[in-house]
Amino acid sequence: MIHLLFFVLLLLVITPFFVLAMIGYIFKLWVFNIPKEISGTAYEPLMARMLMHEAGTRPDEAAVRLAPHLPAMNRPIAAVLGWLGLASRWSGYGGAVFDFPGKRPSTMSAMVAHRSDFFDRLLAEATDPDGEHPVRQVVILGAGWDTRFYDALEEGGVGDDNVRFFEVDMPPTSEAKRTALSRAGISSDHVTFVETDFNQKSWFQAVTEQGFDPTLPTFILWEGVTMYVGDEAVEATLRQVAQLASGSRIAFDFVSRELMRTEPPFVWLGRYAKYGLMFYRERFIYGISTRAPARGRGQVDGVVTSQGLELAEYEPLGDDRAGKVPFGGLALAVRRG
Repeated sequence: MIHLLFFVLLLLVITPFFVLAMIGYIFKLWVFNIPKEISGTAYEPLMARMLMHEAGTRPDEAAVRLAPHLPAMNRPIAAVLGWLGLASRWSGYGGAVFDFPGKRPSTMSAMVAHRSDFFDRLLAEATDPDGEHPVRQVVILGAGWDTRFYDALEEGGVGDDNVRFFEVDMPPTSEAKRTALSRAGISSDHVTFVETDFNQKSWFQAVTEQGFDPTLPTFILWEGVTMYVGDEAVEATLRQVAQLASGSRIAFDFVSRELMRTEPPFVWLGRYAKYGLMFYRERFIYGISTRAPARGRGQVDGVVTSQGLELAEYEPLGDDRAGKVPFGGLALAVRRG
């Protein structure tokens, strides 16, 4: 309790500044970001990772350097996030938004920490040249403001010179990110940026045109995207991964179909998510059922195997104990044989 009290006192110091910074953020989001069709929801995981960085739980220096140069961000909001992280560190208060890798079962507040931990580990394993099944290519689908290719490489933590890196996203978001990276002084020479709309053009065709080699084992990271694309796009992506070289794999997350449809037990949470996404002019259009008797693993296993892949790992987002229904899940699907 004393840690929380100290944290609240530190928070009160910057409350007026926080309010002004948020007004500036919302203004820039609606005036300079959304009208240009630049992803709005991409800011939330970025800010969550900035908080974890400043709290000292998950390093992400590139995110902190990149943020002030993005269309809807500004130095005041970046400073506020930095102060919140420092307040957590100084007070000893480790709330869910600061904690990493977070508690299990995870909550909505700890979702970014949980999935970051899951995907960080899988990326490190896939690009370890001394690992069991090292890959030669890494593709992030719907990269948004992801900074894994920048921090980890500077620290020598991702792959080696034999690994190629691709980031795929919508043209407005990809262009905004390249501009922000340049302004932040973050090198991106090792990354191939590919522009495409998942609902309009095959990402596979787009990356192949930019030098992607489907005969090489590949790791594909698909974080925070499936819920915004349709069934056909999800199934097509999984089928395309199944046609890649043996040992290729795709890691992705998903929301519960019940949450997407605001069905029990997620009526209120689903409505909260629905109206929250309206703020960004986005909506959930895809989900996988996590309700008994099929539950999460059974359902996602059926989804990936129907497209020629094998479910290698699964973790529920939320509580999957008896009588509970997870609000989503994390999965790794592998191309065997």
